[in-house]
Amino acid sequence: MTDNAQSVLLKLLKSSLFGMKADLPEDADYDAAFNEAKAQTVVALASAAVPSEKSAVWQECAAQSTAHYMRALFEQTNLIKLFENNNIPLVILKGTAAAMYYPKPQLRTMGDIDFLVFDTDFERAYSLLQNSGYKFECDYGDGRDYTFMKGEVVFELHKRYSDADFDIEDILIKGMKTPVVRTVNGMKFPSLPDYENGLVLLDHIRHHLEGGLGLRQIIDWTMFVNKTLDNDNYKNHFLPLLKAARLEKFCKVVTKMCGMYLFLPEGVTWCDEADEDAANRLFEAVISGGNFGRKNPYVYKPMASVTSAVKKEGVFKVLQTAGMGNFPICRKNRFFGAFAWLFQLFRYIKRGIVSLFRGENLLNDISEGSEKSDFYNQLGI
Repeated sequence: MTDNAQSVLLKLLKSSLFGMKADLPEDADYDAAFNEAKAQTVVALASAAVPSEKSAVWQECAAQSTAHYMRALFEQTNLIKLFENNNIPLVILKGTAAAMYYPKPQLRTMGDIDFLVFDTDFERAYSLLQNSGYKFECDYGDGRDYTFMKGEVVFELHKRYSDADFDIEDILIKGMKTPVVRTVNGMKFPSLPDYENGLVLLDHIRHHLEGGLGLRQIIDWTMFVNKTLDNDNYKNHFLPLLKAARLEKFCKVVTKMCGMYLFLPEGVTWCDEADEDAANRLFEAVISGGNFGRKNPYVYKPMASVTSAVKKEGVFKVLQTAGMGNFPICRKNRFFGAFAWLFQLFRYIKRGIVSLFRGENLLNDISEGSEKSDFYNQLGI
């Protein structure tokens, strides 16, 4: 399942995170393990367990990562003060809200600073950032998040967190009404309560599965489970949220994978029944993709995506939904709207003919889409 570099990296991570003996092989390839750690964005986490005679390059990279972490934490604190002074509530998502479960939060590589505001406060929050030295960069057109820059730090203002496939917004909004003030490395920040926060970490894994899921997101979940989800807490507090979010099966598979390849306390048995094959396939996706697809960048294949969607939702629904999106006349005219599926069918036929002339292997794409659909079904998503 794992090659030398991946096996060494997993041993280093378990040692660093949980104090377990690394038990490294004599032929450990630390250079290859370092490259794997870079692709997975976990160099700083693993560096503490690397033998001193091999650790120079690891420590240099870890120092840079920690410096960025502290810089981001400083800017996050300034952001929180700015919003507090203007009476705009917010909660931090991921980032320090994941790092707080780690034994040494500063060793978790920091990415963007994601934060969520109430929908009713969004316009004020957006204007406040623009008028306070934060430079707007972009949004993705889906009404979820808006990217700003300040210095070298990236901020993601979330109007909503959820995507269309798994809408957990009502759960998060309820959690926002009872925020918890946390402290990491001497700095305070507001977060969602533990179980709502954990739901975000789990859904973050689901959200990035197709585009590029790495070990960093998996370790975030592992540390959350280690800190909060024994059998009683899972059953009494977290399971109701999972059922509402339709992520119960996915949660068990992800957690079983964490136990197989990282570490879970012996008392965590609520994931034992999960599909082991699905857990192995999920780990293969993680280890082959790297953080946000660094090792294996995601390439969108229309026919694969359509095939996957058809297996999940049915032919007519996929055609009708796509037709309504691709043909404005179907949205403007009720008569033509009833035939949106037909417009889209002809569009697919045209694109298929063009693809054949380009020499694209549509049968391989169809097979890939079918296989992906089966895998997602195994995961419960």
